[in-house]
Amino acid sequence: MKYRVMTEQDLEYVTGRNVEYYNNVEGRCWTFEKSYKRIHQVFAMEDSMCMVQTDDDGTITGYLMGYFKEFDDIRGYYLEEIVIFTGHQGKGYGTDFLKALQNVVRENNASIIELNSVNDDKHKSFYSKLGFYEAKNFVMMAKFPD
Repeated sequence: MKYRVMTEQDLEYVTGRNVEYYNNVEGRCWTFEKSYKRIHQVFAMEDSMCMVQTDDDGTITGYLMGYFKEFDDIRGYYLEEIVIFTGHQGKGYGTDFLKALQNVVRENNASIIELNSVNDDKHKSFYSKLGFYEAKNFVMMAKFPD
């Protein structure tokens, strides 16, 4: 597998495959427009670092998106999303992609990778095998406005 920074030219392809994955595999209802906007929001933000994973033929097999965050005593990377496209899952591509991301994060002087994950055994097992752990000092909170 090869890894490179996502370009503006990749956005339409990545968006189309993203919609296909989430709607067909996850049973969601993404439109191309909403998916494009979500991906582009992260892609275009300050200090974003989005990547694509390609096979030997140059076909994009997945992507990840996130951004570097500055704190008073540390620089981190927040992984917003990683998706391995339909037909490429179960081959270790996600594991390899996260290992490649760790190298990029280190090269950019960041000391930690943070992410939010679906709270199920599949996701917990996947991330914990790569050394991720549940942070006990933060709690995700949400509210739908009245």
